This record gives sequence, C-alpha cells and structure tokens, in this order.
Amino acid sequence: MTRLKAGLLSCSGLMLCGAGMGFCSAPAFCAAAAETTEKATKSAKATQPAAKPAQTAKSEQAKKAAQLSDENDMPASVEKLLVQGQRHKNATTDGTGSYVVKAVSMTKMLLRLDEIPQSVSVVSRQQMQDQNLTTVDQALKQVPGVNVNPYGDGTAGFTSRGYAVQPQYDGVPSSGGMSFSQQFDLAIYDRLEVLRGPDGMFQGSAPPGGSVNFVRKHGLDTYRAQGDFSGGSWDTFHADADVTGPLTGNKKVTGRFVLAGGDRNYFYKQAHDTRWTAYADIDVHITDKTTLSVSATGQKNDTTRFMGLPMAASGEDLHLARNSFVGANWGRTSSPMYEFDGELEHEFGAGWRGKLTGRHRETDSSMHYTYLNSVVTPQKTGNFVVARYEGREIYDGADLYFTGPVHLLNRKHDLLIGANYDSDLLYDGGSSASWRTTPGLSNLDIFSPVISDTIRPDITTRYREPTQQYGVYGSARVQLMPSLDLLLGGRLSFYQYKYKNLSKNTPYVVSQKNGAVPTPYLGLVWHIVPDVAAYVSFTDTFQPQSAYSHTGRLKPVLGQQIEGGFKGSFFHRNLSVTLAGYHILERNKSMEDQDGSSTCGLSGTSTCYHAAGKVRSQGFEFEMLGRLLTGWDISLGYTFNDNKILKDSSGLAGLPYTANSPRHLFKLWTHYRFAAPQVTRNVWSIGAGVDAQSGTFGTNRTVRQGAYAVASAQVGYQWRPELNMTFTVNNLSNTRYYQRLGTVYYYNYYGEPRSFMASVQSNF
Repeated sequence: MTRLKAGLLSCSGLMLCGAGMGFCSAPAFCAAAAETTEKATKSAKATQPAAKPAQTAKSEQAKKAAQLSDENDMPASVEKLLVQGQRHKNATTDGTGSYVVKAVSMTKMLLRLDEIPQSVSVVSRQQMQDQNLTTVDQALKQVPGVNVNPYGDGTAGFTSRGYAVQPQYDGVPSSGGMSFSQQFDLAIYDRLEVLRGPDGMFQGSAPPGGSVNFVRKHGLDTYRAQGDFSGGSWDTFHADADVTGPLTGNKKVTGRFVLAGGDRNYFYKQAHDTRWTAYADIDVHITDKTTLSVSATGQKNDTTRFMGLPMAASGEDLHLARNSFVGANWGRTSSPMYEFDGELEHEFGAGWRGKLTGRHRETDSSMHYTYLNSVVTPQKTGNFVVARYEGREIYDGADLYFTGPVHLLNRKHDLLIGANYDSDLLYDGGSSASWRTTPGLSNLDIFSPVISDTIRPDITTRYREPTQQYGVYGSARVQLMPSLDLLLGGRLSFYQYKYKNLSKNTPYVVSQKNGAVPTPYLGLVWHIVPDVAAYVSFTDTFQPQSAYSHTGRLKPVLGQQIEGGFKGSFFHRNLSVTLAGYHILERNKSMEDQDGSSTCGLSGTSTCYHAAGKVRSQGFEFEMLGRLLTGWDISLGYTFNDNKILKDSSGLAGLPYTANSPRHLFKLWTHYRFAAPQVTRNVWSIGAGVDAQSGTFGTNRTVRQGAYAVASAQVGYQWRPELNMTFTVNNLSNTRYYQRLGTVYYYNYYGEPRSFMASVQSNF
C-alpha cells in the first residue's frame, strides 16, 4: 500500500454555503483619518497657485482622472480603511470589502489580472466572509473550472481542465500537500490565488491543471479583533477568532493570532469530524525598507474514514438512502500538521525588491478503516477489506527572487530572476487484510458489518521516499508599445525521486531523475483600450509520474498549452471579466489498466497503469467577478472542457480521459446589500447561488450520472457595524446527486441534502 496517494482519481461536488457580509468599525481611526485628509486638502489648496485660464479644461480633465484613480486607491468605507495598515496593500484582500484584487503575488511581479496572459482567479477574504467559507474545499468550489473530489475523511483531490492542481504557499512551490492531504482552516489565509493551466515557470515539475497559491494573513499596525460562529444541520459547528495589532509602541513589530475549530457530524450515519487550528504571525519592520516575518501553524483532527457507497454492477445508482454508511463505524483518520514559515523582504530602491521565503511542514497520518471490496447481493451483503496506513511527511521549501524595472529605449520594462527548492520526504507503510485471507470479512451486511477493530494488519514493509526538485527561473515583461507587452521567460528544473526499503534496509533506488529540463513561457498582452486587453500565451510543462506499469515506473509526462482570450476591468476596476480559450496536449499520460490488476508498485500490490500515448484537453472559460453596482457583488463562472484520449494501445482512443470532469460546469454566487456604503446599522442583505454541471463518469467508466443543479439562498442582517448575522439554506430543492463517482464498490458520495446554517460575525 506504498504511496497511497498514487493513482487516486478525482471527481466533482459542487455545493455552495454562504454567509453574510461582516463589517468592522473603528470610529476613532476613521475620525483621525478624515481629519488628516481634510487638513492635507486645505494645506494643498492654500499653497497651490491658481490655474491659468488656458489650462482650466486640462486641469478639470486631470482632476477627473485623478478622482477615478483615487476611487481605486483610497478607501471608501470603514471596512476598506482596515487594509491601510497591512503590508502589500496592493495585493492584500483582508479589509478591502471587495471580491476583486489590485494585483496577485503568485507572479512575483505583483501584476494586475489583465496584465497576466493566463487564467487567474482569486478567492478574496470578503468572498469567504460573505459565503461563510471555512475550508479549502469550499473555497475552491467557487473557482471557475475547478473540480473538488472528496475522499471521505476531510481530504479531497482538486482538478482543473482535466488535470491535478498543485499548491504553493506564499509563493513557495510544493510537490505535495494538496490532493489526499488535510488542509489548514481557511481562517488563516488572506486569499487563494488560482492559476488554471500549466505553471511550469514557478512550480517546476507539475501537471498542467494549474496551481493554488495560499497567502497567509499578516499583522496590522492597528488593533483589530474579529470572531465568527456558525451552527447548522447535523450538529455542524465552527468558530474562529482573529486578533491583530502592533506589539510595540512604535509599531515596528506587529502580530496576528488566529484560533479556529470545528465539530460536526455528517448527513450520513456514524461519521464525525473534530479539528482545531492555531496560527501565530509576527512581522518585524527592521527598517522602512526591510521586513522580517515569521509564523507558526498547528492543526489536529480526528475524522471518521468513510470510503463511500457501492453502485450496481451496471454502474447505476442503487437508490440507497442518502444517510447510508457502508463499513465499520470505527474507521478513523488522524493527521496532525505543524508548519513554520519565514519571509525576508527588502526594497532596494528604484522599484527593485527582493524576497526570500522558506517553509517547513510536518504531517503524521494514521488511518485504520474498512471498505467494500466485492460482491453486492440483492440482500445487500458483500466482502470487506480492513486497511491500515501510517505515514510521516516532511516538506521543506524555499524561494528567492529579485524583481524590478529597467528603462530602455524610453520605455519601462520589468525583470524577474529567481530560484526555488522543494523537498518532500515521506516515511510510509501500509497493509491490508482481505476477506480472502481473514475469516469473518465475507458475506457481511454492508450497512452494519460486524468487524472487530482489533483486526489490525501488521505493517511489515516501510519505505523512505525522498523527492527533491529545484530550479532557476527568469522572465521579462517588455513594453513593445505603450499598449503592447511581451512576456517571455522560462525555467530549468532538476528533479529526483528515490526510495529505500527500511524494513529490509536495502540501498536507495533512484526511480526518477531528470536534470536541466526546460519549460519555456511566452505571452503577449495588448490593451485594446486601457481597461480591455487581448492576450495569447504558450506554456510548456513536464511531470514525473508516481504510477507504475508491470515493467516499472512510468516516464514523465510532457505537454504544452496554448491559451488566448480577453480580459476587462469595468466600473473603475471594481468588476473583472475574463473570456479564455485553451488547448493542452500531453504525451505519455498514465492510464489505469482496464483489467483492474493491482500487482504493480514497490510492494507489488498497487494499481497498474500504462502510458496513454496522447491526451488532449481543450475548451473555453468565462468569469465575472466583482461589484456590478453599489452593494451588489457577483462571482460567476462557466467552463466548457473537452478532454479526450487521442492515442492509446488499450482501445480507449476517442474516449474522455478524466473521471469526474464535466464538459459543462456553471458556478454562480451573488450578494446584495440594501443600503449605501456609509449606512452600517439595521441593514438587510440577500445572497443566492447556483451550481450546475453536465453528466460525468467515475473511476470505473461504467459508473455514471446525469446532469444536475444545486441552488442556495441566504438572508443577512447587519444589526450594527460590529455585528452581522446570516441564515443560509443549501440545496434548496433537495436535489439527489453524487458529488463524486468512484468504482462499483466505493468512492461514491452523495451530495448533501437540504441543509441550514446560521452564522454570526463580529468585529471590534
């Protein structure tokens, strides 16, 4: 059962849960800011010479242009004032009160969305608050084109455009820690930046699905406290507290502390989850140009391990009760995590800056559970397997870059050069006892099998598996014309994976090694008008594979993507709109053997795969994010994805490649506040969402379901600036559907029935 993550495929479950907008009030701070602004304005008027008559028209035009710019750069409400105390205020979302961002940090250059020739979405802190999003799964379900595929123990797989998505943490790439891994509570993050399509320049070896950059919160130089509490159906409770402010009188040292916890049952029987997260951050402003940040995060969980429901032999729904639970009720997963992060940033002057970021994470996973392995009779009996897994994973990573402008031929150009390192060290071992070898595991009632938790298969084989990759990257943003930018760059990546049998103390075996693999990047952005741009880009990618064939580990996947489209910013950059088309071609992609053989891998018990030859993914995406009118926010996305096997030796050519990847995927969330921005008492708000998708197939192609749609609704009431309450109903029509499809025996999960959630948000 080595490297349990290998070969697990994923699916889509699209549920929205929401909550109302929380507002924060700081009267003294607002009054001081207003007084300072008024004094500065009077002083400027007193010292400014009168304009000449001939210059009046131009002056008025300049004032209007400056006013429009100020609307984007200056806060317009108490909520937005809070962001002024934060570092990187041009990228930070906490306190802005907006769904849109002024820049994203995953590009290192802090570019606007319409300056990036690829599809990028951001889940802001305000959207998290409005929809009461508390988990990474919930947040990524809001992103256009992203599929979230649960594994029944609080973990999930994530795909985009038919391929897996990889993580970054404050810009530091990681080859692990995303799919089939526990995630920290969403309360510690300022935003999630999601790039769809290959990210070979910064990520290194990775699938072409894209990457998610998790950006942590930092301390403010003004005191602030915030607390949220929510409770709902099936005894679901979540609470978090966030306290920040200066730690010294001169505000050179700021800090932040976040504590979050959740306790819940599930709509299906005998399942429970409890987890706690603690996060602490200290920012030391050594000088006006140099900042050092250190943080620590810890999380513990105790989660029931549920492997899902069976399907009929024909792949059809058995129409079981949605609260059905298959397997022993003692199945558990525990994965305590601890992470330490550090950042050192320095501004050199003339627009140049450098940043060094490092991270260290440790995860200890322990699983003991049962799952249905074969035979589902009309009497609902079957044969079971008891599985056990133990693993310790240690992640280390670092990223160093320098970026800034150069002036050449009377034009401004931006340069970036950097390097990063990523290490994933896994100690793991697993074993199982099947009905074939262990008496008492065959012909059992699938809903209440009598299986003793004392059946603990001995883990006789353990492995040490280090994966290391590092690389150097660079890019340039060349201004060909005032409205035309050329982006070009690339990366040289070095990758190595090896393993050692600790049980037998065998020497290390190098299973994969790739040196100096180039991944070029080329893009062109043309601003047709200042707020509308057309773009095209080419990106390259390679990905070492963890899958095994009968003859050994498969060779890396090589691929390319061409993408083009339009991006626009409207209503003074409060609304972002993107229309993109893409074409991805991959060679040597792994495909699961259709005979279901499981005699491959290090232990000879893993699922067998083969190289698929050529796989293609193409389609288009539409996204609208931001504020349509005062008080009216929207997040809308539609994705059409056609992924297909073009060449394969096992007769699958012409069929779709990716399981649980719908051709049509629609996501909508909208929120309206019935008051002007300056009104902060007795304000009502409403919200609504719809998720819809076309039919999909599961890990086993015979398992299928048709199209479905799920809607949610919310009503909120802001009693006063410091207190906001919401009530949300999810799955209004009580639609019956599967949020993920697997095999005939397991990994099939119903979506949540109609549920209710009440939440309270307070700010001080």
